[in-house]
Amino acid sequence: MLPFGLVDSIGIMTPVIVAFVAYTFFALEALGAQIEEPFGTEPNDLALDAIVTGIEATLLEALGETDLPRVRPAVDFVQT
Repeated sequence: MLPFGLVDSIGIMTPVIVAFVAYTFFALEALGAQIEEPFGTEPNDLALDAIVTGIEATLLEALGETDLPRVRPAVDFVQT
């Protein structure tokens, strides 16, 4: 219904404005699909294993332990 509401006020620019609004909504939908499940092993998911290992190493270091867990290196610039 947006084009019919805009055609009187914008005229010939209606398709351009409607395309921009539609593109914005499609981009928001794609963004929502990417961030709806943040836990997993995909490149854009949270690196929970690295976070937990870092917290564990920090706590053990604070307790005076010398045998600390090794942090896994990033593979293809993706930390898991």
